[in-house]
Amino acid sequence: MSLSSSRRRRLASIAALAPLYYTSVTARAMRRAPPGYSSTQHTMSRLAARGTSSARLMNAAFAGYGVLVQGLGPLLHHEARGGKRGRALWGLVAVYGLGAVLAAKYPTRSERQVLPGITENSAHNIAGGMTLSSIGLLMALSPRALKERPAWCGWWRWFSYAMFAATCILTLPYYSRTWLRKRGLFQRSLFVTTMTWVMTTSLRLRRLS
Repeated sequence: MSLSSSRRRRLASIAALAPLYYTSVTARAMRRAPPGYSSTQHTMSRLAARGTSSARLMNAAFAGYGVLVQGLGPLLHHEARGGKRGRALWGLVAVYGLGAVLAAKYPTRSERQVLPGITENSAHNIAGGMTLSSIGLLMALSPRALKERPAWCGWWRWFSYAMFAATCILTLPYYSRTWLRKRGLFQRSLFVTTMTWVMTTSLRLRRLS
């Protein structure tokens, strides 16, 4: 796939905008949080639950982020020089964004049926797993897929591995029932590591375009 320098810069700028967009919209949603909501204990998904005044904003944050981050796909494919590695990276970006969009479509704490035996709450949890697993794989596999490109073999390589390690470490208490009262804090920390990777990688792609 051939991409002009100007198009690569535009795609990189769009992808770099995704974390900023998400942060700004969720900040507005937080101001409409339902009574009793705790950012330390409760996840961001709670703000998107049906019937809450913050639901529309929070769902817009999820879906918008999922769309904007897609700029990374063709750029990583280009940097990997296509082939299986390039397609794999692009596919992981697609799954990452799709998970965010599905999280917006199927809100948490809803027992409406999506498919036999699968409620909207279950679908939301599946979507969350899609986003976390796909971005984790991106952080772990991108350095190897781009190892033949000198521009990606320096500090960024170790940065990507560090963000992957931090994400893995934070995932354990996030899913542990021992830390339920801190689940919101761990989720926000996961957003910091994953979105820092997205923004840093996007800005580097823009610089190299």
